[in-house]
Amino acid sequence: MHDVRHTIGAMLDRAMCNQSHPFDVADWQASAVIIAPHPDDETLGCGGVASKKLSSGADVQFIFVTDGSASHANRVDGEALRIIREGEAIEAVCRLGGSADRVRFLRVPDGMAKHHVGKIAEAIAELLLVWQPQTVFVTHAKEPPADHVATNLGARGALHLYGRRVTVFEYPVWYWYQWPWVRLHDRVLGFNRTALRQTVRTLAGLRGVKMFNSHAFIGDVIDAKRHALAAHRSQMERPAGLDDWPILADVGGGDFLNRLLSEHEIFTRYELNA
Repeated sequence: MHDVRHTIGAMLDRAMCNQSHPFDVADWQASAVIIAPHPDDETLGCGGVASKKLSSGADVQFIFVTDGSASHANRVDGEALRIIREGEAIEAVCRLGGSADRVRFLRVPDGMAKHHVGKIAEAIAELLLVWQPQTVFVTHAKEPPADHVATNLGARGALHLYGRRVTVFEYPVWYWYQWPWVRLHDRVLGFNRTALRQTVRTLAGLRGVKMFNSHAFIGDVIDAKRHALAAHRSQMERPAGLDDWPILADVGGGDFLNRLLSEHEIFTRYELNA
């Protein structure tokens, strides 16, 4: 069953690429704002695109919506974790080729973004007016986590307030937490229901073949993406002596992370305020 699942996942990945349009020269050169619900989403979802854009001289800015303070809430003080994760986010951006002055933190309480959608929209809109990007990257509308849904809603609200033409790229992260990309019975407690629900919602990924209409080859910068992701140590490494510290490699027995480190990043692309 393991081999069958992986084969089906690979077939769907190929179908998504075949049915979507690759980035062209203008896409790679366009200025961008990358909006992430939590520190690490920027690298997981579009770190390869960010790396290639930055290396080509494109202007790329980063907005982190929540403070990431609840990822290990029962193991470390929230304020301490916020400081750690903000430092990790800056380091990841630098490893992608950016710099600390390209980063903004909205510091919405982790897990509470749905209660602050209006505030998120206003804060992002203010930054868009300053940066005036040609493109905006934000987590996908079909993402299951509540903070990801709220970030997408906040970004759309911001773009409405902004009012200028922009190309939006919605990038999937936790969308991939479904069969066939991960097994339905995860060892990480509390995740099994999420995987099943997501699998049903997307018809086991079949809806993605039509939903995703843009893809970018990032195989030539996958090492840079891995290096940037490693900067998020609180999510990637277990501290000494804390064997029960959850990390991303635990999710789906490693299959979730493997999918996000593939040679293509995929998006739903559309124009707003045209």
